[in-house]
Amino acid sequence: MLELKFEDKVKVWRDLRDTLEVHPTPLQELMSFIKTLPVSSRKSSPFDPKSKIQPWHLLEHSSFTEYEIAQLCAYTLQLTDRFSQSKVEIHISTDIKEDESMFLVFLDGSIVLGYKNEVIDVNQLPKTVVSQKIYVMPPLN
Repeated sequence: MLELKFEDKVKVWRDLRDTLEVHPTPLQELMSFIKTLPVSSRKSSPFDPKSKIQPWHLLEHSSFTEYEIAQLCAYTLQLTDRFSQSKVEIHISTDIKEDESMFLVFLDGSIVLGYKNEVIDVNQLPKTVVSQKIYVMPPLN
């Protein structure tokens, strides 16, 4: 997606959302897509409310911070009919054992996307992963 024009990026994103509507394992399909995104060395402060970017502006980037990837994942879910009524949250978290920061997307409080780049049940999340801040994504439609 890196080398595409903005309009083409929008089409790729739309095609992904269309695929998620009918795919037998949509969350795994979303994570497969997310894993292909180029990760930026830029740093953003997810604790700053201004660091939350609207979905269309995210697509303008040629690479993404880890927080932006979590936002794109959350927006993608929200903009599908299949998940539009789901509760979507971004958890800015720390694994206190590994001293590792992460940005996790919680779906309906029971599914976690992004832990070790996978989709897991919330009960599989290690107890050492502590949410520092939770952004409840407001409905988009």
